Amino acid sequence: MNKDLFTLMHPNSVAIIGASAKPGSVGNELILRATEARFTGRLVAINPKNDEINGVPCYPNIASVPFKVDTAIIAVPAAGVLQVLEECHASGCNHAVIISSGFKEVGDAGRALEQQIADFANMNDMTVVGPNCLGIINTATEYSLNACFAPLQPMRGSVGFATQSGALASGIINVLPNLRIGLSQMISLGNQCQINSIDVLRCWENDDSIKVILLYLESIPNEKEFREVASRISLKKPILVIKSGRSERGARASVSHTGSLAGDDTTVSGMLASSGVIRELDLRELFDTAQVLSKCPLPKGENLAIITNAGGPGIMATDTASDYSITIANLTDDTKQKLRSVLSPQASVANPVDVVASATAEQYSASAKILLDAPEVDMLLVIYLYITGKNDIRIMKELEELKKSHPTKPIVAMLLTTPNFNNELDAELPNCSIPTFSYIADAMHGLSRLIERKHFIEDKQSERVYNLNIDSSKTKAILDSAKRDGIKQLTTLQSLQIFANYNLPTPKFGNAQSLNDAKKIAKEIGYPVVLKMSSKTVTHKSDIGGVVTNIKTEEELAEHWNRLMDRLREANVIDTLDGIVVMQQIRGANRELVAGIVEKNGTHQMMFGLGGIFVEALHEVAFRPCPLTYLDAVSLLNSTKAKNIIGALRGNLAADPQEIILTLLRLSQLVSDFPEIKEIDANPLMINDKGELFVVDARIVL
Repeated sequence: MNKDLFTLMHPNSVAIIGASAKPGSVGNELILRATEARFTGRLVAINPKNDEINGVPCYPNIASVPFKVDTAIIAVPAAGVLQVLEECHASGCNHAVIISSGFKEVGDAGRALEQQIADFANMNDMTVVGPNCLGIINTATEYSLNACFAPLQPMRGSVGFATQSGALASGIINVLPNLRIGLSQMISLGNQCQINSIDVLRCWENDDSIKVILLYLESIPNEKEFREVASRISLKKPILVIKSGRSERGARASVSHTGSLAGDDTTVSGMLASSGVIRELDLRELFDTAQVLSKCPLPKGENLAIITNAGGPGIMATDTASDYSITIANLTDDTKQKLRSVLSPQASVANPVDVVASATAEQYSASAKILLDAPEVDMLLVIYLYITGKNDIRIMKELEELKKSHPTKPIVAMLLTTPNFNNELDAELPNCSIPTFSYIADAMHGLSRLIERKHFIEDKQSERVYNLNIDSSKTKAILDSAKRDGIKQLTTLQSLQIFANYNLPTPKFGNAQSLNDAKKIAKEIGYPVVLKMSSKTVTHKSDIGGVVTNIKTEEELAEHWNRLMDRLREANVIDTLDGIVVMQQIRGANRELVAGIVEKNGTHQMMFGLGGIFVEALHEVAFRPCPLTYLDAVSLLNSTKAKNIIGALRGNLAADPQEIILTLLRLSQLVSDFPEIKEIDANPLMINDKGELFVVDARIVL
């Protein structure tokens, strides 16, 4: 199957099949958009009732067109689409965009028809976008193609936008010019009978006309493949995604904490983060980030300087910067002295720099230049409020010039001025490359994403690779034994033995078949100890009193052993045991974390966060797909409030983050070595008052 999306998006000839002379019809709107955009290639309409439509030559069918058509835009009733597709292929046109609706979105009959279309396209090496889509756009001057029926023409730019929602595409095309965001290409994916978001990413990966990729997704066809492709592209150009369907549909039934917490959206978020994809939750944030990433360089550092002509917005900007963990630059005495030389005596030269309400465009420009020249400043936010003289356009022109002489320092502007500002800016500075905002939070959000991407690129360039030096032969023997016995859920003993084989930080432990065994193991380990039942059938030991902690002496051991046996007999689980685990009691362990893995949609997902018996209630966990990279492990460590209890806290020494990272990497290696493992729980991971990490319980499911 050959998916040639590039040719589909860069045609020299286009046929609109189902074109119409009826005003307001989809077939007529398609003709209007294509002619308004001044498509540079040959454009024809297909309709047996007309000789021409709006000046476009019309033919009865594609076979009668006197030249080969590169891309067909199909807008006929659903029942006729397959026949049209067959005619396209017969005439040598193997690229089509199906605008028509009435397929799987309307029920089983439509789904069957859509499958026929997909099968025909795949068998004949055709490339098909849709059905049920808005169309495609390529604003490159050598094409100027608008083959969709949205009512407006987009502004030319460097953003590639693909969406599963045609209506959303139409709305976005309409608003992007007001946000000063230009499109390079747009693809409305519709039902994705063949071409999907992964194909779009591959097409745009090496397309230099596209600097930023925006995706609106309702589903991801293959998360493993998406991750592979997006991870590669993210190193070249930013990918921004809105993935809808975030509300919890409920995790599937699972015997492990990890499985019960692995909701669809939770794992999707982890996959996107691991791929370097920036996930935004709404369109406003998407546009904020798109503006900054498409128009600003990555900063060398993270220190922000702010210019304002009013104190209130300056304070708000400082607060908002703190909310986004953006550092406000500490200006040197030399920089402050230079600012004093160009500003009025009433101005404040601290950061934010308050140039006061009466500041002229020249004073704004001089202050901006001083700050951009300053080595302690890496980024600049310019805030302008129309208070006295109207200086907004002049300030923007000055900033545009300063950007040319300071190409490595991002500049963004927040302007509260007249309602006609955007129109005036378009007229006076049509190619303005400074991101402009009406709200401070929007500007800060965009800058924070710029810093986030800077970190991603730097971290990837310096990422460490660990050789874990693990001998998997002992683990293979345990798993082979479990398979022979028909066991799906390993016992606590088997799970702990595997953890120990993979150098996970388990406490000292042994397997007791009798009280005498327990006494010998406890003597070797040293008191206090813990007793844990190890059963082939019981999942949660504490539910039947199968765990006894803080046993300090041999006498206590005998007493608790006998009581434990009585409880297990009463619960009728004695015959399910493969022993009683005698484990070292971890003293001073008052911080609990959780780690685990669950197989979901063909991919193992690593979980990490706050642990303990309330792990499901707190839901303070994050996921990343396996195999885990070092950066994935670091990201997991920093993604939840678990990071807040790792450091020194109320007399407790800090844990070593590297030990936690290595624990996650070893768990990931375990499922890479043995993909038949379906779920793992390492809950809790305990940190004692000395900062030592221990995996004190284990559960593995095949």
